[in-house]
Amino acid sequence: MQHLPPEELALCALGEAGSDETAHLAGCAECSAEVTALQRVVTAGRSPAAAEALPRPPSSVWDGIHARLGLSDAVRSDPFDEAPSDISGAGTAPTAAEARATAPETSRTGSSPVPLEAARKRRERRRLPQILGAAAAAVVLAAAGTWGVARILSDRTEVIAAVDLAPLPEYSETGRAEVDERADGGRELVVTASGSDAQGFREVWLIAPDVERMVSLGTMEGTEGRFTIPANLDLDEYPIVDISDEPFDGNPTHSGDSILRGVLDL
Repeated sequence: MQHLPPEELALCALGEAGSDETAHLAGCAECSAEVTALQRVVTAGRSPAAAEALPRPPSSVWDGIHARLGLSDAVRSDPFDEAPSDISGAGTAPTAAEARATAPETSRTGSSPVPLEAARKRRERRRLPQILGAAAAAVVLAAAGTWGVARILSDRTEVIAAVDLAPLPEYSETGRAEVDERADGGRELVVTASGSDAQGFREVWLIAPDVERMVSLGTMEGTEGRFTIPANLDLDEYPIVDISDEPFDGNPTHSGDSILRGVLDL
């Protein structure tokens, strides 16, 4: 079973799952568990009590968010540096004692000015929702080390090679292969096919132009597969993408029966 990619798991956690994702989650315990964990992070980040429930993340977390999202200098400083130290009373009504302490004193000549300290505290309370909203991303990424949200942000990929796969004789399927390079330098081969029929099972290969040397990346189920390319494999030497029909005979070599094939444009 092919699991949902990280970005789709994040959307599901945010309540934006489509019908296909919902159906997959209903039958996949692993993806469902990860979405549940991510939902806890989202709930914590959106809750005004998040700052009480989670430890303050280091300023480097916000620096990373700021740089990754390309935010302006106006929001460069860590939102937690601007938040008032006592946030537990945010959004609650003042007690009678607080009301008396901040109420203007009156005299026969009229009302006196409101003390500056009381006015400052009220301004901080009014700003608190905005401060927490800006800091929510920092709170979420602080918890991401446990639940993998940081991995989602770091899993952005770039397509560095691609080819349309053509059917070999006796087959009519079509397909496509792409090589994705992740931010960490790792590479993946993403293969799609219009069909999934085979007499045995389908295996994905990278093959040299001499069609003698080849590397198996794994078996393919359904119409899409994602395979890790070995770090020491030179795609210039193995540019041919091949999907074969393999019998259940225990023989690890290529059967010689290819369904789709194409040469990567490197």
